[in-house]
Amino acid sequence: MKQLNDELQIHISVKWAIQIIMFVITLTSAYYAINAKVAQNKSDLQYIKDNLVEFEEMLDNRISRLERYKEQELEEVNKSLLSKVLGGNE
Repeated sequence: MKQLNDELQIHISVKWAIQIIMFVITLTSAYYAINAKVAQNKSDLQYIKDNLVEFEEMLDNRISRLERYKEQELEEVNKSLLSKVLGGNE
């Protein structure tokens, strides 16, 4: 039976060392590229959200003006119909 000793020797070829280093560099650069893309997407989404809120407020203002206009038209029609009905009965 072989006895265990304190010496540990690892032999690695230059080719494998270069491949491992390139793999680590590739993973690191991919990580930073993905983080940059996520940050860009986050800022784009915030910009879109802000613009949608602004558009919604503008649309609400336009709709409220249209509703007021239509309500005025309906009041005028109701007044004229009421005056015709009441005037016809007199």
